[in-house]
Amino acid sequence: MAKTTGKPAATAADSEKPRETVGQIIVASADEPLVNATDRRQTVVGCHRQTDKRQRSALSAVVLSIAMVVCAAAIDWEQTTDVCRYWISMAVELVSVADQKCAIILPEFLEDVLRPPINCSYCMGMDSIEKVINLSPKTFEKHYAYTGRPVVAVDASNNKKSGDFGFRLFKNLSDSKLLKACQFFPYKTEFNTLEEALDMDEQRAVMAPGYAPWYIGWSNCETKSINHLKKHITLPNFLPTLSDSKQTLWIFMGTPGHGAPMHVDKVGHPSWQTQISGYKKWTLRTPVECLFTCRRQFEVLMEPGSTIIMDTNIWYHKTETIGQDISVTVGGEYD
Repeated sequence: MAKTTGKPAATAADSEKPRETVGQIIVASADEPLVNATDRRQTVVGCHRQTDKRQRSALSAVVLSIAMVVCAAAIDWEQTTDVCRYWISMAVELVSVADQKCAIILPEFLEDVLRPPINCSYCMGMDSIEKVINLSPKTFEKHYAYTGRPVVAVDASNNKKSGDFGFRLFKNLSDSKLLKACQFFPYKTEFNTLEEALDMDEQRAVMAPGYAPWYIGWSNCETKSINHLKKHITLPNFLPTLSDSKQTLWIFMGTPGHGAPMHVDKVGHPSWQTQISGYKKWTLRTPVECLFTCRRQFEVLMEPGSTIIMDTNIWYHKTETIGQDISVTVGGEYD
């Protein structure tokens, strides 16, 4: 087996339907989320303009950039640098191509700014993320399933069949052509496909000293793959009885100190994620419009057997593997 160098590469851009035209603005809406790595919703702006409109477009972009940067700085200093970079590059693009017939893909930050405002009632009064032992379907449906409020269900039975649910199992299934990713997230690794990631050096896979850290994720939407994976785990038993639990399974795994950056999903349904092994810290943030209504940020530690349930379409979130072990999680959606 060829040894993977482990040199990190740039993170692949997230992606998500048919476009809807409104005047000169084309808004691509969210598709069923698990098709390919480029099916994330994107917003594009047509820029076929007359010369006399070019200056106004450029000026508007600059003024809007300054306003948004000031707003971001007042809200969260940690994100100010990224916001500046996004908006400055956007302004430069608008100026440079304002007299051409083209389409500009807006940065994800702007895409979030243009989304419809969210009703902040879902986070009002929240002081922490509740942890509930042996969460029942009735309690879950009444208090959490469709309220937008995150909850962590603690149930050791979720972990009883998961002892071998990890890198070796995934590699064996992949080598046998029984595991195929519908969507792959390399994050800050150099991998281009799931097969390439699972072919990494065995020493790197077990965190041997001197090898580069890694964190990856992928979706499984083929029935054959999902059935093989379900043999090794116990799925949550508290989901509403009338819920159409989505077939797709998501898997995320990686070494300590790494995880998914702060983002918001566009998957259309609430989701759950069970911690199979290792430990992971989740950081949740409310959107900008809820700044003066709800607490800004929440953190929760996920232990093996715990399941976090939340609507990742309205909660900004990031994860970080902590402790000494590789983190492995499995998740899905429900409606």
